[in-house]
Amino acid sequence: MSRLRRLSNFRLWLTPGMGVKRHVARAVLGAVILLVGVIAGTLWLLEEVRGQIAAPIEAWLVSAAWRQSGGWVAALVALVGLAISVSAVGRLNRSLLSHWLPKPDEAAAVLHRRLSLARGPRVVAIGGGTGLSNLLRGLRLQTSNITAVVTVSDDGGSSGRLRSAFGMPAPGDLSDCLAALSDNELQVSRLLEYRFTRGAELEGHTFGNLLITTLTEVEGDFAQAARVLNSLLNICGAVYPVTTEPVSLEVIKRSGERVHGESQVRAVPGPAARALIRPSEPAVVPEVVAAIETAELVVLGPGSLFTSTLPPLLVPGCRRALLMTNAKLVYVCNVMTEAGETDGFSAWDHVAAIHQHLGRYPDVVAINTTPVDEARLERYRTEQAEVVSWHETDFARAKIDLVTLQLLGPGPWAQHDPYKLAEWLASYAKTAKHRVNPSLEPV
Repeated sequence: MSRLRRLSNFRLWLTPGMGVKRHVARAVLGAVILLVGVIAGTLWLLEEVRGQIAAPIEAWLVSAAWRQSGGWVAALVALVGLAISVSAVGRLNRSLLSHWLPKPDEAAAVLHRRLSLARGPRVVAIGGGTGLSNLLRGLRLQTSNITAVVTVSDDGGSSGRLRSAFGMPAPGDLSDCLAALSDNELQVSRLLEYRFTRGAELEGHTFGNLLITTLTEVEGDFAQAARVLNSLLNICGAVYPVTTEPVSLEVIKRSGERVHGESQVRAVPGPAARALIRPSEPAVVPEVVAAIETAELVVLGPGSLFTSTLPPLLVPGCRRALLMTNAKLVYVCNVMTEAGETDGFSAWDHVAAIHQHLGRYPDVVAINTTPVDEARLERYRTEQAEVVSWHETDFARAKIDLVTLQLLGPGPWAQHDPYKLAEWLASYAKTAKHRVNPSLEPV
């Protein structure tokens, strides 16, 4: 490491809010008090043994050599003692905490970042699927006060098999969100998202789903398994299922047809009109309510409207908390419609569906204005999806703040850039005024 970088890291330790200068000053004060005590004790001891060694000591103290250099000698001895003490304490701490702390050269930067994130806004993100996990990847760079509330109604793939075999909620979205909030995301994601390709029973399962299932069996509770993983993976924030009950999703299409099971919704053509969960009144996880009550910002979306965003809102305890919170409720509207779910939906149709299921409108709706390139549009045409349209007048009538932003990210799909989106959310949270005593009728 260069000398300039070392100096920069050293100065970082002295940055306001690091909590270093006050402790250094306290340590110096303690050393001075200790030194005074040692001197006082020494003088007392000399007085006690004066009769035995008084003459030699007095002769030494009144000598010319002592008078000329005694102060410097005393100061040097004190400094040596202090240096030895500080070095010993530092090495002891490093030895004890070496397995948990970052490299010494990186410690100041890491601590500064963590303290900065700890002062970030309190954000609750609700949903599931790719939309939620992508959002969390951006949010963790803005704040560590994140609570992800995850839908658990998936009944397809690995999650569906484990749900059926163990009578537990779907673990898949929980696993994805834990990986997204991990400080060591690349390695944790590779581990949790690893999908077995061999073994009759293991084939198709991800390690993350199996880990959550194992912890649920060990702890006897799905929410407790999430609590253990929040701590074990040392994630930036916390991830909780909205409920510990294995709820199933039922969607009523505009045609009136009822579709049972999340995995079947898009297989039946036509837009959805209503989402229901069975059982209809599952208990909410307590941490979910607590997080919503103390949040500054609650974010819905982006993500599949009827299969990811709406199901958590149907859990009565979660819905009540959202109706009573003083936090600003932000809906991040999807860039594209989804065939078999939101065919032909405008941005207002998305918001109206939230009001229908929740009983209140969002305070703010964020809409992407970056044009989707032709290559991506062609890919979506094969899926019968289109860009979500919007009109300002719809939102003005409902007194909803409409925020238009250039949020489209790179890649083959038209998805939000998680870092741009999170940066805007953090900025908005700092300036937004809280909503007070919402008086909205429940669903």
